[in-house]
Amino acid sequence: MMTSSELKHFSQRKLSGKYGVTIAVTLTVFVSNLLLSMIVQWLVPPDSVALFFAYTVVVFLVDLLFGLLVSGRTYLYMNILYDREVSFADLKQGFLEHPEKAMFLQLPFALAGSLATTPVEFYQIFYYNRQQADRNMLFLCMLIGTAGIIVSVILELVFSQVFYLLHDFPEKAVPDLFRASAKLMRGHKGQYFLLLLSYVPWLMLSAMLFFIPALFIISQMYAAQTAFYQNLTGRK
Repeated sequence: MMTSSELKHFSQRKLSGKYGVTIAVTLTVFVSNLLLSMIVQWLVPPDSVALFFAYTVVVFLVDLLFGLLVSGRTYLYMNILYDREVSFADLKQGFLEHPEKAMFLQLPFALAGSLATTPVEFYQIFYYNRQQADRNMLFLCMLIGTAGIIVSVILELVFSQVFYLLHDFPEKAVPDLFRASAKLMRGHKGQYFLLLLSYVPWLMLSAMLFFIPALFIISQMYAAQTAFYQNLTGRK
């Protein structure tokens, strides 16, 4: 198994001459997610408890649809690492190849994401502006939110390979893809976590330059994640 440093250098070489496509995809995914979030807030403003829970359900469903973009983005980076022809149109592969599986694969990530963000949003909307803060509610929301973050991190590690496996083994059922990812990640979760963590300082520093360098850093991070999968499975 390559070291994290070797994976980075290897993936950066593969990215050479392809940053235009990867940055365009990164911006498209970001803007799509932002626009959908704004539309949801406009259509279902969380002004009451009932509307807030309706808003939460809609956000969750949108997050499931986001799995289609994740699948397409994964396909593009696999093409880069596998030395195949690459184009912006690769992004729509998530909509063309087993979209129902992509959404089911996104399901646990969407659930964990909701668990992490919903309590904080609930407190901010209904308790934050009160003259006297409800400390018990604040503690409860923080506790649930923290649990959601921990669950999200665990799922991101254990099931990190599911979308790659979907494109390499499209015939496999969704439960089999989850099991295959969990099996692949046995003994490798620590290295994968440290690989992702190594990009955090660079992303934070990019804020000093209006996040412009982040477009390149994110491309390198996704390429390194794909190289990790390629090295883990031995596929070329």
